[in-house]
Amino acid sequence: MSDDIRWEVVEESTLSLPDHEAIAAMLGQAFPDWSHWYVGGRSWSGMQPERRVIARDADGVVLAHVGIRRMFIGVGGQDVLIGDTGLVAVAPRMQGTGIGRELMTRTQTVLEGLRVPYGFLGTGEATVPFYVRMGWHLMDDAVTTFSAFTAEGAGVSETEQGGWLILPVTDRVDDWPSGPIWLNAQQV
Repeated sequence: MSDDIRWEVVEESTLSLPDHEAIAAMLGQAFPDWSHWYVGGRSWSGMQPERRVIARDADGVVLAHVGIRRMFIGVGGQDVLIGDTGLVAVAPRMQGTGIGRELMTRTQTVLEGLRVPYGFLGTGEATVPFYVRMGWHLMDDAVTTFSAFTAEGAGVSETEQGGWLILPVTDRVDDWPSGPIWLNAQQV
């Protein structure tokens, strides 16, 4: 990994239009099947994050990104505060360099600073092992209902099993309630 990488944790309200455009450009590269979502200054898919962890090169080009938003979700009928973690991406040219590991280490630090009991993340089967190596715990039987997003921002209720992970921050994995998960919102 290059020493020329500049890391920052930013509040959503401090991002300028050029910041959003730079993030959107990298997200479009990292997620080519969904690049139509990241047009112009739209640097989010569902709910906008409240904090972002961003890596930039010396020219200000975004190399890696994650968005985090605190929110309550229902788990087995209980309200649980989480740091919803999403939009995790590394520019294709930087994949395999270790920047993803650094991104997730910095993300954990942000979650700790937010003092949320858990980080919460949904991902595809292919990337689950990476997150598990980073300390996230796969919830094998988790069934999660959430508002899926469209490029226009409309929510459609979806239910999915598999690919849901938690990161214990202030609470223990064993304290996570059992039962179906209701996000009651769009994901970050």
